Order: sequence, then structure tokens, then C-alpha cells
Amino acid sequence: MRNKLIFASFLLVTAFILSCHQGPKIKKAEKTSDSTAVLPFDLVTDDQVSFISGIANSKRGCLLKLDSVIKWTRYASELDRLLSYDNSNRLNKMKAWADKELLNNKSNTTVFYPFSGPDFLNANILYPNADQYIMMGLEPIGYLPDICNMRPDSVNSYLDEIKKSMRDTFNHSYFITSRMKVEMKKTKVNGTIPLMSFFIKRTGHHIISIQRIGVDSSGKWQIVDSLRNTKNIVPGVKIDFLSLSGEKVQSAFYFRIDISDKNLGKNQGFKKYLSQLPQSRTFLKAASYLMHHDSFSIIRSIIFDISSTILQDDSGIAYKYFDQAKWDIKLYGKYSKPENEFSNISEPDLVKAYKHSTFRPLPFNLGYNWGTDHTSILYAVKR
Repeated sequence: MRNKLIFASFLLVTAFILSCHQGPKIKKAEKTSDSTAVLPFDLVTDDQVSFISGIANSKRGCLLKLDSVIKWTRYASELDRLLSYDNSNRLNKMKAWADKELLNNKSNTTVFYPFSGPDFLNANILYPNADQYIMMGLEPIGYLPDICNMRPDSVNSYLDEIKKSMRDTFNHSYFITSRMKVEMKKTKVNGTIPLMSFFIKRTGHHIISIQRIGVDSSGKWQIVDSLRNTKNIVPGVKIDFLSLSGEKVQSAFYFRIDISDKNLGKNQGFKKYLSQLPQSRTFLKAASYLMHHDSFSIIRSIIFDISSTILQDDSGIAYKYFDQAKWDIKLYGKYSKPENEFSNISEPDLVKAYKHSTFRPLPFNLGYNWGTDHTSILYAVKR
């Protein structure tokens, strides 16, 4: 009885929070075939995100006829094809590997993913049941498109831009920052919110709410409306969505911030926010080898402090910085010295570790060495 009362109270609080939004239609909690209660979600926002994600929706309001006057059906089919290819060639293998190799990867936890950009997809594949995903990057936050007030040709153009923005993560497993700066302009995709929402829907979830937030000087995040007169906040977004079971709320946070020592050292509020995070599963991919340098030593130290595990490709933290007395380390795949713009990076300690320790095969590509068999993955578990 006590558990039922707690659960009922949780539903009432959730419904109250959702009612504060500007007029969304909320799908009521319902019973599934096994009599499990399914939490409510925002039908209006969820339908809108479904539309830009190429997923069938309830066709309420302007969406009722919109897909008949634009190229939506073809757009949805092309996305299905791209994702089907990615699933069979990478994501399904990645999921099976994570379930086997990562410690309790399906537990309720915090996933910390700096240098992520809008890449919710890979973090969710590895850690599908996380209570919260803390993501950050330099890409703008942006807004969902106002589909109902756009001309059909503008809607078609927008969907084309979404598809272009996805090409790198479908093909290479990561977003290329220089392209994102162009493609996330207001006149195009308009920030990370549409792309994060896209991945949340495409991984099978329903959107509950999208809230703009900010971290203040005390290290606390708040709804952005309460910070209008506060200077020096770090802007962000919090997207709440239903777990695949429909039984709990998961959250994806994204903050737009430069986390170099120069900037993070001046931003004590955000530094405090990071240091107060619970013990987390840190994930690092395509991180431009920034934490190999002294100019990113603060975030490197924070990661070591707050992480229970660290999963990374070789672009994350240099191997020499891992204290072997504090971390149990497993190596996967093959290591090769970076090329092109990262050819100045040298890791003799990692080369030696691969030569003298047991490392395991890796059945998928990840990060900069896509399309090769030279993906290097390090998995560290804090002792």
C-alpha cells in the first residue's frame, strides 16, 4: 500500500509540473497489458518531434494534413534506411558488446558525456537506463521548429537540413564540430534541441517536456525564467522522456560551455555543479584529444573525481594520466597513432600498454578511426 501511495504521489507531481507548460496536451497515465502504469507525456511536443524524426505521429492540429503536402513520406523512408544500416553495421553490435563488457550498464545511474554535442544516441546505446545524461559542447542550444507556421517548402528544406546534420553520426559515429557550426544556425537546424530530440524519439522514447535551464553561480541549475536577472549563467536544456518501459522519467541535460581551464577556471558556479554530480559513468568519444593537454586539466581532474567508470576512445584522457593504483583498466581493439589534424599526438605509454597487456577484440567502429579496424577503446573501473 505504501508503494502505491508513493507512486500515486509521483504521478500527481509529474502532472502538476507538466500543467505549467504553455498549453500542451498531456496523454494520461494508462494501463498496459500487464497492468503496469505508464506515465504521462506531452502529446503536442512528442508529435512534433516524431514528425521531424520521420516517425508516424497522431497527426493532431497542423500535422493532420502536413505530411500529404510535403515530402515527409520519402524523408521518413530515407531515415529508416539510414538507421537500419547503422543498426545492423554498428549499433546492434555496440549494444551487445556493452551488455557483455560494461559493468552494470543497464543500472540507474548518471552518464557524464563532455564534448558530446547533441550525440544522445551513442550514450543511450551504451547506457540505456540512465536516470540522467549530462552532456555539453560548444554547439548552440536552439529551439524546435515552429512547423505549423512554416510554408511547405520551408518544411521540406528544414527536413533536408536535419538529414544533412545526421550524416556524420550515421556514417562516422560522431558529429564534426566545424560542420555543426554551419548546420546549427537559426536558418537551418537551429541548435542541439532538434537533434537530441530526434535521437530520443528514434531510440523509442516519448518526450515529456523540454525546458530551458541555466546553472547559476551557486552551482545549481534552475528553470531559465527564474534566472532572467542573473548574470554569468551557463545556459542549457533539460529534456525529460519516458523510459522504454514507461515506468520512469529519464533526463538528458545539455549545456553550452567551453570547458577549457581558461573558461572553467573563471566559472566557479559550473565547476561546482560538475564537482557535485553523483558518481557517474563517464563516456568520451571524438573529444579532439583536448584532455591530453594541460589547458584542459580541470575537466580531466573532475572526471577522475566523479567517475566510477570511464569508457573512452583514445581521443579522451591520455593513458599516462590514469593512476594504475586507482583504476582497473581493460583495453579493446587496436591502437594506431592519430593522423591528419591530430598527427602531433603521441602516446608511447598507450602503445606500450597494448604491447604488454591483454586486450580484447572490438566488433564495431567508434570515433575518428571509423571505417578501419584501428578503433582503440579503454574501459577503466575505479577500485
